[in-house]
Amino acid sequence: MRISLQLVVQGEGGVPATVNEIAQFQRDGLDVGSLGLHLEEAKSLLGRLQRTMVAAQVAEAVARTGMCPTCGAQLACKGHHHLVFRSAFGRLSIDSPRLYPCRRCQGDAATFSPIANCLPERVSPELQYLEVKFAALMSYGLTVNVLQEVLPLDHVLAASSIRRQVSTLGRRLEAAQFTDARRQAEVAASLGSPHIPEPSPIRAVGIDGGFLRSEPATDAARTAGLK
Repeated sequence: MRISLQLVVQGEGGVPATVNEIAQFQRDGLDVGSLGLHLEEAKSLLGRLQRTMVAAQVAEAVARTGMCPTCGAQLACKGHHHLVFRSAFGRLSIDSPRLYPCRRCQGDAATFSPIANCLPERVSPELQYLEVKFAALMSYGLTVNVLQEVLPLDHVLAASSIRRQVSTLGRRLEAAQFTDARRQAEVAASLGSPHIPEPSPIRAVGIDGGFLRSEPATDAARTAGLK
C-alpha cells in the first residue's frame, strides 16, 4: 500500500489552487511495527508541512506588499536576503526581498523589507513556551535532549541558547509586571481618593431582647408583696 499526502493551498482573488505532495508512505502487511505513523515519519511530515505552509504564506505576503497601497504600482526590488526563523517544527530560511517605496507617492523614502517587518522576532511563541517550560522542570541539557527527541528540529540546540531564552523572557515578564503596576497607579491617581463621610456624633444602640435576673426573695417578702 502506498499512501500519499498532499497540501492544497487556495489563495485569494480567484488564484488557482496549488497542490503540493509533502509525503509518501509505503506499507506492506499489518503488524504493530507498521501500523500508522512512526515517530521519525511524523517528525519529517511536520517539517515538510511547515516549510510548505510558510513558503505559501510568505509568497502571498510579498505579492500583497509588493505593490504601492496608494497607486497600485509594482515596487522595484533592491535585493534579497534570508531570514532564519526558528519554530517548533524546524528552522526555516525565509527569502526576504528588500523593496524600494513608490517614488511617485512616497518620494525618496528608505527601502524596506516587508517580511522582516512582519517577523520582528525570529523565534515562534510556541518554541519559546516549550523551551522555557521544560527548562523550569529540568536542566538546560535535558531540555535540549527532550525537545530534539520529540520535535522535528533539524538544527542542533544548545543549552546556552535555552539559558538566553529563559533570561530574555524573564526580563520581559518583569518589564510587563512593572508596566501593569505603573498603569494601575496612574489609574488610581486619576480617580482620586474616595469621599468618606465624617462619623456622626450620635450613638444609638438597639436592643431587641434581654434577660432580667434578680436575687431570690424571702418567703416573708414574697408574702408582703402579695398583700
